[in-house]
Amino acid sequence: LNTFHFAGVSAKNVTLGVPRLKEIINVSKRPKTPSLTIFLRGQAAKDAEKCKDVLCRIEYTTLRKVTANTAIYYDPDPMSTVVGEDQEFVNVYYEMPDFDTTRISPWLLRLELDRKRMTDKKLTMEQIAEKISSHFGEDLNCIFNDDNAEKLVLRIRLMSNEDKKYDDEEEQLDKMEDDNFLRCLEANLLSDMALQGIEQIAKVYMHYPTQDSKKRISINEDGEYKAYQEWILETDGVNLMRVLSEPLVDPVRTSSNHIVEIFSVLGIEAVRKAVEKELHHVISFDGSYVNY
Repeated sequence: LNTFHFAGVSAKNVTLGVPRLKEIINVSKRPKTPSLTIFLRGQAAKDAEKCKDVLCRIEYTTLRKVTANTAIYYDPDPMSTVVGEDQEFVNVYYEMPDFDTTRISPWLLRLELDRKRMTDKKLTMEQIAEKISSHFGEDLNCIFNDDNAEKLVLRIRLMSNEDKKYDDEEEQLDKMEDDNFLRCLEANLLSDMALQGIEQIAKVYMHYPTQDSKKRISINEDGEYKAYQEWILETDGVNLMRVLSEPLVDPVRTSSNHIVEIFSVLGIEAVRKAVEKELHHVISFDGSYVNY
């Protein structure tokens, strides 16, 4: 088999057997399943909730991952909307607007977010609106309802620039219509708008290890070695340098299966140990005895 199910970690597969052996010996620059094993320190290692906080900071999250559905409406009057369920918070927002409402485009992009995923990623409506505003500045008007509302809604409109004059008629004709531009903006927001995390790390799995090799070994009061279970994280994708800079990550025990990345971050001695460890893991996986 080319891949084996990673015991104890839901939906995570790792390359093993002959394909992995070839990757290690050839020092592959693009391993099939690059992964990090992240050990934590302090309260994050013992408390599942704090461990989850670290997971959220590492796992790459785009707007698409927390969006339930999107729609574009022709809604010419910003003060009263054609979407009835949004009327209440729209009224509250436009009671005292802090900008010129005549500059707002009649076309509306409405994003409905998934509450369960938002809670899982520990994101708030305000954080997402701030990300969008910081990315597009005053070119977009973004309003949102409360985190406790029945539906989590973001309403995005284009803002026209009065100072911009088109002297050339052709240039005016080439200007994209607002509704078409909103469609392009929607695709861009969903795929490219990063909310949190490290871009190269697509998924992070959190689990409580059962193997002694992944437990913390320490000496107890009687002078005996004892293995303690602590929360650890496993990733799909690697960026060792960024992960090691996280304050609650243990930089001593955290390891990568990407040999080339280990060389660039930690040097040749770390590579020697990593190759030895990876070879041992591949050969001993099916119960073969490794004597060295």
